[in-house]
Amino acid sequence: MLSDAVAWLRGLAGAPVAGLRPGLLSGMGSSVVLLLSLLLMVSAARADDYTLGPQDVLRIRVFEWRPSAGVAFEWVPLTGEFAVSAAGSLSLPIIGTVPVAGKTLEQVSDIIGEQLQKQVGLQKRPNASVEISAYRPFFVTGLVASPGKYNYIPGLTVMQALSMAGGVGQADPNMIGFQREALVSRGDLRELDIARLGLLARQARVDAFLKNEAKIAFPPDLKARADLPVVARMMQDEQALLDTRLRSLETEVNALAQARVLAANQLDVLKSKEASLTKQIDLATKDLSSVNKLVSQGLSLSSRQLGANQNVADLESRNLDVSLAIVKTQQDLAKLDQDVADVREKYRAAALTEAADLRDRLAANTEKAKTARALLTNIETHAPAALAAEVAEDAPAFVTTVNRSVGGAMKTMVVNDNDPIAPGDVIRVKRRESMSAAQTGGMPSGTQ
Repeated sequence: MLSDAVAWLRGLAGAPVAGLRPGLLSGMGSSVVLLLSLLLMVSAARADDYTLGPQDVLRIRVFEWRPSAGVAFEWVPLTGEFAVSAAGSLSLPIIGTVPVAGKTLEQVSDIIGEQLQKQVGLQKRPNASVEISAYRPFFVTGLVASPGKYNYIPGLTVMQALSMAGGVGQADPNMIGFQREALVSRGDLRELDIARLGLLARQARVDAFLKNEAKIAFPPDLKARADLPVVARMMQDEQALLDTRLRSLETEVNALAQARVLAANQLDVLKSKEASLTKQIDLATKDLSSVNKLVSQGLSLSSRQLGANQNVADLESRNLDVSLAIVKTQQDLAKLDQDVADVREKYRAAALTEAADLRDRLAANTEKAKTARALLTNIETHAPAALAAEVAEDAPAFVTTVNRSVGGAMKTMVVNDNDPIAPGDVIRVKRRESMSAAQTGGMPSGTQ
């Protein structure tokens, strides 16, 4: 947003904008001046604690609000990028030479505005925007792969600066290659070892599930390293996953078991109803036989015979429906039993598939580890110095120092990987035994 606003203000400079009344621009005068001042103040405040020096490149813009014309006038000759000379000064059109070494951007902005006002005879001091376009470089020397000059980046640390120079160590490209291969192989072995432990933890969980055991029996390799946070987390996660799988299986089986209980109860009710209908059919059949005998003797009406026949037919139809319901319920019971078996088989098949995949991955992990160990053995055989250069983290083989101008005097200090680097610093990497006692004072607090 800052760059857009500045671009808009620059569009107002030099000539009125088409379509806007001069009176409107005049009314906007105080607001534009205030906005311009705020923008320039924000721009300068970004690096108000950085002091300039030779080889810094500054981007300068100078504006002046002219109320009579209602425009923000840009001093074009003073707009552009200017490098700080070896003498620590800027050579600017109209103004001339401006000493800037040791000054902040805000101070340089004030000096440019004051000198332009004095040189041209302006009533009000123009507003100058001064930004860092390119920082002066820093230098890396000593036991690094590519010593030389490098462009500074804000927030740069010692580790990042040494990485730009190719890293610390032997300058021999062949030795650097061997050391890189050794480091990569050792890193691969550590990664493969952690991956192997993870695969072993998963395999133990799958074995416990296939055996229907609620507690995982982890292998000795994992138990021996259970004090490591990463291994302890692996074991906890796999136990939690086993608990979840067992609960999920139990939930599905219990749901099917409850459905089977309901179906069995329904079957019992239907069988009871079938027995009752069978008795009613027997009674109705006997009644029909008696009616048929009376009708044949002329002692009863034929309408009674018809009603008896209809009653028997209705009871037999209801009994047939009940028989069909019994058969369907028996089919549902059989299906529920099959569903329970299918659920168990589904979980078992998934576990067996995972077990087979784990076996393949463990075999691949073992082969990769053999390859990494073979590479290390080869390096040890053909370039033992590459492995000898590797030392423990608590005993570094190299010491890094920085030569920095502090208060006009050059100081040498020992730095750590995360210490900040300033433009113009000279970073030197030496072997520890070559360091003098006078250079072990450490970086002072607050140094940039």
